[in-house]
This record gives sequence, structure tokens and C-alpha cells, in this order.
Amino acid sequence: MAEVNASLGYRLVQRNVRPPRAVTLVCSGGDWRADVLRMMECYPRTWGGDGHGLIACTPEWEIAEPFWRLAQAFDADHWAVFARTGRGLQMADPHAYETQLAAIVEQWARANGVDEAQTRKMLEPQFLESGGVGVVAPPELGERVRRRMAPLASAQVAITGQFSADEAPPHRLVDMTRLTFQPVRITGLDVEELPPSVQLLVAARTGLLAPGHLASLLERGPVERAIVKVDSEGLAGALRFAWTGQPEADVDYAQPRFARDMPLVQSRLGCSWFAPFSPDADHEPLVVMCGDSAEDFCYAYTCQRVMGETYWLPAGQGAEDISTVLCAELARVLYGLADPQVVGRPVLLSSLTLDADQLQEVRDRLLATPWGRMAAAHSPNRLDLRVCAAADLPVRRRYHLLDEAYAGDTLYEPFLGTDQARNVEIPHPSKAVGIQPDSCRWQVDIMDPRTVLPARWALNDTVLVEGNAWGVRSSTSGISIDSHGRVFTLAGSSLAQLLVQVRLRFPVARQVFTTLLQGVGASLEESDKGRYTRRMIELWGDFDALAADLKEGPAFRLLSGWASAGKEPGRVYQGRRYLTLADVCTLMNGDEESARHLLDRYLQQSIVARGLVLACPQCVGTAFYRLEDIGPHFRCQRCRQHNPIVRSAWKGQELEPQWYYGLDEVVYQGLHSNIHVPILALASLAEPARSFQHMPEAVVHRDGYPDIEVDLWAIVDGRIVIGEAKASDRLESTKHKETARCAALHELMEALSADEFVMATTGHAWSERTESLVNEAISPTAKVTWLTGLR
Repeated sequence: MAEVNASLGYRLVQRNVRPPRAVTLVCSGGDWRADVLRMMECYPRTWGGDGHGLIACTPEWEIAEPFWRLAQAFDADHWAVFARTGRGLQMADPHAYETQLAAIVEQWARANGVDEAQTRKMLEPQFLESGGVGVVAPPELGERVRRRMAPLASAQVAITGQFSADEAPPHRLVDMTRLTFQPVRITGLDVEELPPSVQLLVAARTGLLAPGHLASLLERGPVERAIVKVDSEGLAGALRFAWTGQPEADVDYAQPRFARDMPLVQSRLGCSWFAPFSPDADHEPLVVMCGDSAEDFCYAYTCQRVMGETYWLPAGQGAEDISTVLCAELARVLYGLADPQVVGRPVLLSSLTLDADQLQEVRDRLLATPWGRMAAAHSPNRLDLRVCAAADLPVRRRYHLLDEAYAGDTLYEPFLGTDQARNVEIPHPSKAVGIQPDSCRWQVDIMDPRTVLPARWALNDTVLVEGNAWGVRSSTSGISIDSHGRVFTLAGSSLAQLLVQVRLRFPVARQVFTTLLQGVGASLEESDKGRYTRRMIELWGDFDALAADLKEGPAFRLLSGWASAGKEPGRVYQGRRYLTLADVCTLMNGDEESARHLLDRYLQQSIVARGLVLACPQCVGTAFYRLEDIGPHFRCQRCRQHNPIVRSAWKGQELEPQWYYGLDEVVYQGLHSNIHVPILALASLAEPARSFQHMPEAVVHRDGYPDIEVDLWAIVDGRIVIGEAKASDRLESTKHKETARCAALHELMEALSADEFVMATTGHAWSERTESLVNEAISPTAKVTWLTGLR
């Protein structure tokens, strides 16, 4: 629903078109290398496959914690799982396939008295598909995916797709063989003579062509196959190519056209990798994932598609025979990436399977290579190799695979408040065209750079104003729309009839937090301090203006003087202070001109009121009377008698009454409640942010739990942030109360799936007890930020 009385206005939004993005779970047990190679055949058959990711999980569906942060940054439209089948076994190990199938055929034929040839003909199709039918992830895994991310998924099933060897991609991902695109040539490298880890490195760069994929293409016309064999003599060059994507001039696969015709590159079809401009790009760390494991390979593969410049070093068990050449060539690559003008660009060595001592050993081996020694000798800290825990790796999406024709389109769209006033235009991809209207689908991302929303499944309905759509989600790239996301369509519909028609909403912070809390049966209510904050923002005109006046300076000294109960200048009646122009100058430590300028602004904004201090001759009650409330007479606030404004009424003043200035009551209450602390904390969070939304203090109500009032509520560049803002150095007066408070805040963080918790104070530091209790309760699940000395 549009905001009440919202006026029509225009917003500057950005639009991108891209292929659907998927992440696939690969089992780290058993022959995981074969599974990954099959995925390197599945992804090139999928439009946009070069932009897909991999996550390793154990046979028990457990996923290492660092993968979750990476998955949040990757922000997949669809989650899938790779299913091991008989066909996969046949491709990976023909001998093992034949042995297992023969045993099954022999046993069945003997038991049923049937010829083995006939039995094989009957059983083999089932065996080829065996193991891949009905692979379902546990509900707990889906719940965690939905709680922290926003896939296109139902409330019951989050992991909706299934890849298997030599098969078409799952539903809602686009099969390249179902497009009008027909490659003239497909290239590749034959590296079967090289170690398995090197085969994986090369396949991750080039992709592989599955037999079924090739057969489908050949049914439509001739396709040239160009394969370059790489033996042990070409190992070093193959490694450098796998890490950088740049072949050297003296190899057979150096021609630009050869690289363009590789399967994974062809999967882009009209798309390219884009990254926003960053002046600090040369200082951002390079990441090297060390370890010959599914976890380390998959992390490096996916991180490359999120951050770029991530390298897999298959060090450890299984790669000892080539460890020397691996370290030497990677050191050479890293040295080549170092900018002579950039001192000490960090290279972070990390792993999900190797410990710190093993990583330190890898670091020493890299520095012991000729290129490592050159990096250390030529300039101080030209390459700064550091060991870094996987949990501490920086994760921020920098690279996006987008359609070249619609990358960063700028549109002026009409909005009624937070709601779009017309349907989203769904442009067609530039080169990906389906053979049938439903053969190709794509994503359209609409982003308001000032309103970046959290990627949370619970918000998927909130960002939709109206429209019969299933495929709208709140993503890290804006609001993402599935081109064919209608709930109901008719068979035989044209492409125009299949395209979705939706209007979008960019909800404000309160709508976001309310929606998230509704999912756990909680509700929000604005607190007294929240009402004061909201009213003060209205009086000042916007949050930035209010924050500027509450920072240490003349304006804050004046406001503090008005709200003070001390001996500052002015006259006090009924607990409120009233100031003359001279008093204002004294409090501001400024001249009359600057005092008058600030007073005029506050008068025009109704932050202060001009009036007279008058005394009633009957009850001798003295009070402040606003200018708009008086004429020739004034009515006493105590005895209600009408009195003329004559000299006796301003007894003790000059020959003529002086103007006094009184502060708005809501502003007084806000200042008296230390409202400047949360305002300054929010301003501190907003300063480096590109997108910032907030809401005033609020109370959370939840059945079975005590009410909890929270000071800070913000969405910072799409991250959910809450926190506490105090003028003191502790949350509560006693340890028992503080422990209970921390536990309640932790539960709220979990309910909101919050990314960051902020502790802000105007003091110089927080007490050691408070720091310890907060870190113990909250830091295991979210980042804790400490803000002190707010002024």
C-alpha cells in the first residue's frame, strides 16, 4: 500500500539485466573431484554458468561457517545440489561403473532366471539415473538459507534445483541448447596427463563440454572441436593460465578467439563481468585459498566470482608431487600482480582445512621461490603475505555478470512515496534468445542507490506492491525480478504474455524491521524517545540537519543550555528555561549576528517560540507567553484572569518588555532524554555509507518475552544494524541486569537476522564488564562495533 497522502515524485534508479544466478552444494566426501568436474560440464551448458558458485558440504549436509558469509555476498537466485548418479560414475571411472553394473545385472538375472543381456538392457537406464532421484536437503538447512538470504524459494523448500552429470540444468536455469545461439567452434585443453588438482584448476577456468551437451548441439548443425593437449612440459604455463585467464604468447591456445570459444566463456553469451570503480582497488587484498580439498576449492571458485583475484593453491596431501612448481608459479603470478607504486598490497593466505602452522609453512615456501625472494628484495613489503583465518577474510561483492546492453541503465521512475507508480519494464537480453517463449528467462535488477535493502527471504513479499508474481526478491543488487515469474500462465502463451508485470516497493526502515519481526511473532511500537526523535527530525527538516546541530558546537551548547537545570543564563519558570538574545550569545560563545541568524532559523522551523515573560497582578504567577497567544491582554496560566499588558506585568524588566525565546516542549523532552546520543551514533554509521536508512527508538513486543527497548535501528548499505546508545559507560547498573539485557539483545539479533550490533556512548570508553558481557553474548553470531567519545 502506498504511503498515505504520498505525493508523486521521481526517483533515479539503476537497472541491470543478467542471467539467473545459482549456487550448488557439492559433497566433500568420496570422489569430490569427479563431482566438481561434472559441475564444470553442467555450468557451461547453463546460460550465465560462469557466474554460478559452488559450496562444499559434508555428507551430513554441514557447511563450514565461512561459506555462509560468502553465500550472503554471492546472493544466489537459486540454490541447487549436485546429485551423484550412475552416469557420473560412468564418466569418472568406467571400470568401476562396469563392475558395479555387472554385479547388479548378474544378481538380478540369476534371481529371476532372465538372460543377462536382456537384464542389462532393462536395468542400465535405471542405474544411470540411480542416486540422483529424490536428493532433498534437510529442512534446517533451508531455514538457515531463508533466514539470512533471499532466494527464489518457497516457505517449504529453499534448495530447489538439482544438477547431475551430463544432464540439462534444473528448472528456472537456462539450457544453452534451448537457445537460438549455435556455436561454430568449441575449444578446450586436454590436461589428462597432469595431476588431478591441475585438471580442476584448468577446468575451473575453461569449463568442460559434456557428451550430452555436444550431442544436443550437433543435432542442430556442425560444431568444430578444437582441443590443445597439454603435457607435463606445459604444466607451468597451464597453471599460470588457470590462475589468471591470460595465456602466454608461445602456447597453442594463446589466440584470443581460442579463449572466447571455451565452454565457460561461451556461457556468458552477451554478458560481461562488471565491477564498480574503486580508487582503492589496487590496495584491496588478494586471497589465496590453500588446501587440496573440496572446501578450499569451492571457496576459492565462488570467491573469485564475488571479489575477483582469488587463487586456489592445492597444497597439502594429494599435491606433494607438484608442490614446488605450484608454489613457484603462484609466486610468479602474485609478483606480476604487484603494482610498483603500491607498497605492501596484502596477500591473504587462508584455508578451511589447514591450520595456522601449515599455512605459515605455505607462506615460507612461497617466499622461498625465486619470485618470492624478488618480491621481498626489490621494494619494502611489495607483497605482504599474511596468514588469515577463513572467518576473517573480507567478503564484499565487487564483480557482477551482467548483460552488456543493460548494465547500469539509469532511469527516472515515478513513485508514490515508497511505491512505484507504474509496472517495471522487462527488457529482453541482447543475445540470449529462447527457441520457445519459455526457453529463456532472465533477471532484471532495479536498484535505488539510496535505498539498498537487506537480502532476506522474509522481505520478498514486502518489496512487491501488486502483481501476480512469484519471482520477485530482495537482493544485494536491488530488487530482482524473474522475467517469467508469473504464478499462473497458459500453455502456448507468447513471450509477451509470459513476461511478468509488477510494481515494486522500496520500503522504509520501519517496514523492513516490522516485516522481519512478524516472522517470529513480534511487533514494534515507537517508544517515548522514538516519538521525540521523529518529531525533532520533522522540526529540523531532515536527519542530517538535526545531527549537525547535536554535534559539539555553538548550536548544541545553546540547545543544552535551554534543557539544562543548572545555573546557565536565562529565566526559569516551571522547570523550563527562557532566554533573551543576550543569553543566547553567552551560551553560544558568539556574537549577536550569529545568535540572531540561528534564532531566526529556529523560529521559522518552530523549534523555538518568541514571547514575553509576564506576571499576573492577581495571583503573581509569572510565565512565558508565546507571541501568537497574546494581544492587548494575556490570560494568566494559573488563575485564568485576563490582564492588560502594562508595565506592572513585566515588572523588573526594562522600560519595554524584552523578547524571550522558549524551546519546543518535544525538543526539551528529547534533549532531557539524551536523544543526542543515538542521533550522533546513527550519524557516525551514516557517514561512510552509500545507502542509509534508520528509524527512531522502538519497543519490541513478543509473547512470552519481556518488552525490550532498543535505541539504534538502521539499514546500512543493506546490512541490518541495531544497537544501544548511552551517555554512561555501561548498559545496566548491575552485572545480573546487564547479563539479562545481553541475552535479550542476542535473541533479538537472531530474530532479526541482524548483521551488526553497535554499542555507542559519549563517554571515553565502555566498562570492561560491559565489553566482556556483550562480546560473549553477541560476537559469536554478529559483528560488534564500539563507538566511544561521540561529540
